[in-house]
Amino acid sequence: MQPAVDTSIFDHSPRGTAVLGGSFNPPHRTHVTLAEQALARLPIHELRAIPSGDHPHKQGRDMAPAPNRCAMASLAFANLPHVVVDDRELHRSGPSFTVDTLAELAAEAPGIPLFFLIGSDNLRLLPTWHQHHRLLELATVVTFPRQGYPILASDLEGLDLNAAERASLLANVLDMPADDVSASDLRTRWRAGERNPAELPEAVADYLARHDLYR
Repeated sequence: MQPAVDTSIFDHSPRGTAVLGGSFNPPHRTHVTLAEQALARLPIHELRAIPSGDHPHKQGRDMAPAPNRCAMASLAFANLPHVVVDDRELHRSGPSFTVDTLAELAAEAPGIPLFFLIGSDNLRLLPTWHQHHRLLELATVVTFPRQGYPILASDLEGLDLNAAERASLLANVLDMPADDVSASDLRTRWRAGERNPAELPEAVADYLARHDLYR
């Protein structure tokens, strides 16, 4: 069992905002469960689900257009009133970096703590992200477990992280079951004719069928 996030240090802090970024290509039940767990366990009043914009190197049949992915995210999170689907990255020209999004959110709500959610499969890659030290200043990174990717101190050794950053990453882990739901697997199964995958919210599956995505 992974350690839960220690929220005691935030008892007297302003209510925060969690950020869940991703392609949402398509959004699936793990995204919904993650949002529910974050809202229940973190000292936040809202969660921003932020679909990534279109990127030239990701265009093709496997990447649905950004407006469709944003619409699907709105459907997936429709029953969670404290989740806001934020489309700011869809309107950003040029490369879109997480650190820029967090800086914008921090400027819009000064003093409100930010929590950035990241899967354990991406944790080792975090030091390769654009301005990752600045990112770690702007937000508390909270890792959620992914099956096959345990969160180990040894995995962070030798990376471009200082002692405080490393300690924070290891301390802030969302205590929830690991899963291995894969959006790429869902797209493959959809193209193969599977129309009711258990991992897809019903409204998202209906949207995929109506808009003939992932042909």
